[in-house]
Amino acid sequence: MTRRLITRLWPRTLTGQLVFLLLGAIILTHVVLGIMLAEERRDAVASERRGNALLRVSALSRILTTTPSENWPDVLRVAQSPQTRLRLVLTSDVVNSDDLVSQGLTERLNAFLATSPDVQANVDILSEDACWAEKHRLRDVREEKFSDSEMPGKKDVSPHRGVHDIFEEAIEKKGRSDKPDLKQSDQRAHGKNIAPWALRYLDRFDCHGAPVMQLAVPIFSTLPDKIRDDGQPNIWLEAMIGGVTPPPRFVFDNMIRVVMSALVIGIITFFLARRISRSWAVLTRAADRVGRGDYPEPVPETGPLEIRRAAKAFNRMTARLKRFVEDRTRMLAAISHDLRTPITSLRLRAEFVEDPENRARIIETLNEMEQMVEAAMTFAREETANEKTRKIDIAALVESAVEDLAETGRPIAFSGEVTPRVYPCRPLSIKRAFGNLVSNALEYGATVEVAIQDADDDGLWIEISDDGPGIPIDQREQVFEPFFRLEESRNRDTGGIGLGMAIARTAIRAHGGEIYLEDAPQGGLLARIYLPPAKL
Repeated sequence: MTRRLITRLWPRTLTGQLVFLLLGAIILTHVVLGIMLAEERRDAVASERRGNALLRVSALSRILTTTPSENWPDVLRVAQSPQTRLRLVLTSDVVNSDDLVSQGLTERLNAFLATSPDVQANVDILSEDACWAEKHRLRDVREEKFSDSEMPGKKDVSPHRGVHDIFEEAIEKKGRSDKPDLKQSDQRAHGKNIAPWALRYLDRFDCHGAPVMQLAVPIFSTLPDKIRDDGQPNIWLEAMIGGVTPPPRFVFDNMIRVVMSALVIGIITFFLARRISRSWAVLTRAADRVGRGDYPEPVPETGPLEIRRAAKAFNRMTARLKRFVEDRTRMLAAISHDLRTPITSLRLRAEFVEDPENRARIIETLNEMEQMVEAAMTFAREETANEKTRKIDIAALVESAVEDLAETGRPIAFSGEVTPRVYPCRPLSIKRAFGNLVSNALEYGATVEVAIQDADDDGLWIEISDDGPGIPIDQREQVFEPFFRLEESRNRDTGGIGLGMAIARTAIRAHGGEIYLEDAPQGGLLARIYLPPAKL
């Protein structure tokens, strides 16, 4: 089924095939190059996006190291975005992934931070499933927090507490009573069952754009009263950053470029291929004319080198064929002249034969020889006819021939509608072939009908039917051989010489057509002359 569809869609002309092949090669090249460049572009854009994200986080971490802790919520609030979610935690469970991408990003981030080698920042690349899992984990922790807070004497020990919880723990350890002022919204969050920001920071984060980067950066405060002696960070900054997904391989702009380039190249290829195929078309028409017995002017030797060589070879072939035919015609004319002289001489000598019976037989044999020579010459001339091709109304030609025979009292009629059909041919040759077939039909049939109809391929059918005995199927091909007669006697009154059908087929084949013999509907023989479509 697929092969049949490809065969049906495959162009049949040289121009169409050249355009199709070149466009196919161009489009395939664009697709392959587009895939290769898209992969490089994806890698470059993804690396650039991830690098910018690392730079933003490292810059934010440096800001936090020089900012008092009571201002950290404001810093984080300013740095938040739909694709960048930040939180501060006492301990972080973000670990490096084993893949090379995460390890490379971790090295870049630590190079930006220049932190202590004992405490390193961590980078993890989360898939979409891992992102949703992290959101569900925080949701479970939040639900657990609410359920535990309802039980008396239960204390929140979750490591993912909010910034204000971290402040409270730090104040309790130092024994200070000047607790930072909480904003009114945060006070409502502690007073009601509303989770702190640390547990809500992924609620509105879109995990559909995964993979996303999850980072954990240690914050070492540089303020004199905040520096720790144990070398551990004051706090961890965790970030969930989206929007680092590589761009799609194919975008609309790439498709427009492919279509525009294919259109331009297709137009150029069409005119170039049409120029090349025009030379082939001229050569085809000339070859068709030679096949019909014409000898046109030499084909112009223009175009590409291969076409020039083909045109040159065709011109040489045509010239040699024409010279061969002319030499054969001159040779046959000479043979005809030379044969007539001895036959005439023998006829004169036969008059001196004393025996009347022998003299009559000799003269009859000489007459038969002369008739055979004339018939052979007619057959040869038909093969080598040099009549010029003209455009005529072939329907009018056939109708007039039928009317001429009908006026002499012959039982022949033209059936069907007569519509003008202009056809390029050699009129005398067609008329002679038609006349030979009609003569045979009138010889063996009581009535003869002639009709003309169009062929399915825009050609032409001329049909001659009779009600005679017909021709056996096994002998229908033999009747076209020269000097073959169904009637085995040599009496011209009962069968002629046997060249009429051969001459008719030679004339029709010289026009590129054919003669078919079939059974007629009325029981006789149906002779069908097919003439192929010809360009006017």
